[in-house]
Amino acid sequence: MGSQGSGPVAQAPYTVLLLPLGTSREDPGAQSFFLWLQRMQALEREQDALWQGLELLEHGRAWFEDHLREAQQQQLHLGALGENFLTDLHSEPGGPQLAQIQKVNICLQNLIQGKELSKQQKGNIQSQEEMAQLSCLQGQRGPTLV
Repeated sequence: MGSQGSGPVAQAPYTVLLLPLGTSREDPGAQSFFLWLQRMQALEREQDALWQGLELLEHGRAWFEDHLREAQQQQLHLGALGENFLTDLHSEPGGPQLAQIQKVNICLQNLIQGKELSKQQKGNIQSQEEMAQLSCLQGQRGPTLV
């Protein structure tokens, strides 16, 4: 444990696998269950990250809407000034902020397009696997249920 006054001690995540007596780690059912459990945990972590992302997107949407309205108001104000716009010193556009917004937009677009591509690729792989499974169904056992 850490000394008093120090921050919380970070612990690595771990999984406890309880095997019934008489079951070894090499047992196919135990291995199948362990792999299933790992996959369930990975999906839970993915869902947590997606919920967090959704919450951030909601806050981001409000931020974008506020800044969009502000930019539109500044544009209307500048249009009303006409050629006298040089007298308005506080209407400088935010250059660094624009670059950050564009980076965020690109990251979101890449994330969305990457997910769509992986779905298409996964669909192609699944249809190939389904065809192979249909031709090999005779005489095969189903998955081991634990």
